[in-house]
Amino acid sequence: MAKFDKVIPPGQEGKIEVSLNGEKVHGTFSKTATVTSNDPVHAHITIAIEGTEVPYLNIVPEGTVYLHGRYGEVIEKKLKITSNEEDPNFKVTGVTSNIDDKVTYRLEPGEKAGEYTLHVFKNSKLPTMSTFGNLFIHTNSKNAPESTLPVQVMTKGSISVSPASVNFGVVKFTDENGPGTPATRSVVASKLAGQFAIKEITVNNPEFVAALEPVTPGQQYRIQVTFTPPTRTSSGQTEFAEMVIHTDDPQEPELRVQLIARAR
Repeated sequence: MAKFDKVIPPGQEGKIEVSLNGEKVHGTFSKTATVTSNDPVHAHITIAIEGTEVPYLNIVPEGTVYLHGRYGEVIEKKLKITSNEEDPNFKVTGVTSNIDDKVTYRLEPGEKAGEYTLHVFKNSKLPTMSTFGNLFIHTNSKNAPESTLPVQVMTKGSISVSPASVNFGVVKFTDENGPGTPATRSVVASKLAGQFAIKEITVNNPEFVAALEPVTPGQQYRIQVTFTPPTRTSSGQTEFAEMVIHTDDPQEPELRVQLIARAR
């Protein structure tokens, strides 16, 4: 939106006031405005408008709160909350979330009035997973009564699988020119800390067969996956499968590996 003097007498000055809708700018922004006049030399003048959005609520560090850790590991993030408004009576009145089963939090007043420290903790008993949610910070500010803070919670697995997906590439399928060419790829499952055992391996496509080879029993296993090409039925035929490695680890009872092979 702009306000301006429509008529400027010769040799005099005029004013142009440009305002931006604060709800439509975020972070550092750059905008332009074009001034059109009957000046024979400068009929069009471009005005640059640059700035940085100042939120009503100041949360440090800003952005998403990442709570990543392994099962049983204590993960905590601390955030400092203050107001950018000149209100001596500013207060954070409470904190809520939509993921109370995955995080806990504690709000403490800071050393100065209007300052708060928010402690956010990951639920250490969560199984291997990754999810998003939000914290909601409630204040007595009329301009920012509730602010949303995104949170990502992740429990990292202690068992690594490499590779996580197996691409057999382009192989010869059975056709009028003869039988297909079987191909074998290896997948390694290992655990650096603690012991685990593989109880069973299942594959939902009979063209793929898995065989288990203990490397270091209790710590590392090799799975040899053999693909036996079926009869080719169409051009560009592709076979997909999911291999599930069943373990005795209560936190990671199933490890999933995608399998794919394409007809030559």
